Amino acid sequence: MRARSGTARALGVLALVVLTAAACGSSAPTTLDGAPGGYLITLGQLTSPDFTVYQAVKQVGSGWLDEASSTALRKDGLVRAAAVEYDRNVSFSTSNGPITLSAAVAAFTTTAGAAAAMIRLDTALDARAGAVPVSTGPLADGGHATTTQGTVEGVGALQIILVWRVDNLVNSLVAEGRLGGLQLDQLLPLAATQTANERAG
Repeated sequence: MRARSGTARALGVLALVVLTAAACGSSAPTTLDGAPGGYLITLGQLTSPDFTVYQAVKQVGSGWLDEASSTALRKDGLVRAAAVEYDRNVSFSTSNGPITLSAAVAAFTTTAGAAAAMIRLDTALDARAGAVPVSTGPLADGGHATTTQGTVEGVGALQIILVWRVDNLVNSLVAEGRLGGLQLDQLLPLAATQTANERAG
């Protein structure tokens, strides 16, 4: 995580990880073959004000979420992935909602490969130091969460990583913010929006 004064950039020991596999709704698996960058949530779709683009849409590698899983994800059929990052220049100590938000989409050759990748990521993220399982609510099949807390400049801080699958696509949102100001339910609508982008083609 990048260090940046006044925000959660200095936070390096936190992880709230949410994993969910979205059912495709039909007996035959669907393959979504659009460019991953075209599915990413856009600046205009963000629900919190004051965000700007920190890192424009770009291609990322198989270790975008967990470097140790990169080789296995390639074996699962990872074809390509893209990510974008947004940032809010507000006071961390009094902030509500995410301060930083990174979104990614990774395309796999098959739905089965994406499902296998989700299992790998679930296991890897659960194994991170200090991870504590928490309830995700009705996030479709396979909902999972773990949480670890820390501090930034003496203020409680939180990082949330939300991962879910839509057919052969594995999605992730990574958010950072103040503990008590950043909550999982602020990210769920964003996940729904990115899913809608994918369903719309």
